[in-house]
Amino acid sequence: MLKSAVPVAAAGVLVAGLVVAPPFAPAFTPEPGHAFADGQRASRPSLRATRLEAPAGITSATPTDNEVIEEYCVRCHNERRLLGNMSLEEYDAADAPANGELTEKMIRKLRAGLMPPPGNSRPDDETMLALVESLEGQMDRAAAANPNPGRRTFQRLNRAEYGASIRDLLDLEIDAGAYLPLDTRSANFDNIADAQLLSATLTDGYLRAAAEISRLVIGDPHVTPSESTYRVSRWDSQSERVEGAPYGTRGGVSVLHNFPADGYYEFRVSFHHETTGALVGNGRNALHTREGEPELLEISIDGEPAEVLEVNRWMHASDPDGLNIRSGRVFVRAGPRQVSAAFIRRFEGPMQDLISPHDWSLASTSIAGSYGFTVLPHLRDLAIGGPYDPQGVSETPSRAAVFSCRPGPEADEAGARACAREIVTRLGSRAYRRPLSEENVAGLMGLYEACII
Repeated sequence: MLKSAVPVAAAGVLVAGLVVAPPFAPAFTPEPGHAFADGQRASRPSLRATRLEAPAGITSATPTDNEVIEEYCVRCHNERRLLGNMSLEEYDAADAPANGELTEKMIRKLRAGLMPPPGNSRPDDETMLALVESLEGQMDRAAAANPNPGRRTFQRLNRAEYGASIRDLLDLEIDAGAYLPLDTRSANFDNIADAQLLSATLTDGYLRAAAEISRLVIGDPHVTPSESTYRVSRWDSQSERVEGAPYGTRGGVSVLHNFPADGYYEFRVSFHHETTGALVGNGRNALHTREGEPELLEISIDGEPAEVLEVNRWMHASDPDGLNIRSGRVFVRAGPRQVSAAFIRRFEGPMQDLISPHDWSLASTSIAGSYGFTVLPHLRDLAIGGPYDPQGVSETPSRAAVFSCRPGPEADEAGARACAREIVTRLGSRAYRRPLSEENVAGLMGLYEACII
């Protein structure tokens, strides 16, 4: 139980007039105005200045917790006044766990010194401390005897957590945003369980992600061709080398792409155009090429050149294929590969512009041909299509992370099932972050059994 409590006290009850004293002569109490022999007159005694003490040898009785609450708390927290939206008329301090929620509220207020409020009569510190420790002790003993951590709100993985889980379990880098919608935020946090509702759209996203990611991890020799597009921001520099691209290049884009199978793939690059439809940066001063020498764009895979494309400075948005350039089909093996589409660098040093260039390369397509500005051709996106004519699936880091055992071609059904059990038990333990129970293993093996039927 989390303790949050504050010094509370219950005033000691003076019992001098309640105890039985030994017989002695009653004290003379003069009436107000009584005349004494010396001419003095008696006045009404002041209660504020009078201190009553018990006779010698007799101690004060310690008030019970209920008496303290009755004297100092119930005057405000009763059914009639109901201050703080709470009533202590029926509260029994001797059985505090019976009303645990109310007891916790009392402990927090008492430990903070907020009750009784300033200006109201308060018990002494010892009495207040005794009361709060009594309530805390009862709650602690009840919690230890009947542990109840409470109900945990259902919590799903957000996009960042989902991507990290796939990377740690399957050694595969993915963009979770390609499968899952934006996460709901609470106080600008996207990992608050109360805000993470599981909608039909999210469920569909998780199922779609699981289907596609499993094919990328294991590989699919019968996969059909598809196209993935990677956008290039207008604010990405086209004069500096992009991280991941080979040295000696500038601009363009470099991405980590997962190829699902060995086969032939096609690459398409498109460019930004001016408001007139002409290629941005088609001027001689922008292209930095000699007469008759076109701008060159290199497609590389894992740093190795795959194809070099010529950029036609006269291409136009109204052309049949627009401002697109397509490569021939290139053979690529399955697995994650660093794919770059970047311009071959032909110049070094600062640009001799009338106005200092922006940090980004494409401030506006409207000034692309203006005098005094160096505007370079700007890549808009890179598309990777395939595989065409799949040739199988090579060994990949993801397959190595999954297949800790491989039944041979002569293995019987029992051997294959034993290997599958070893794989799901190992992956399941890492996913659940604990050893799997037999029920957990049976549930995962049910998926395997359903697939082999």
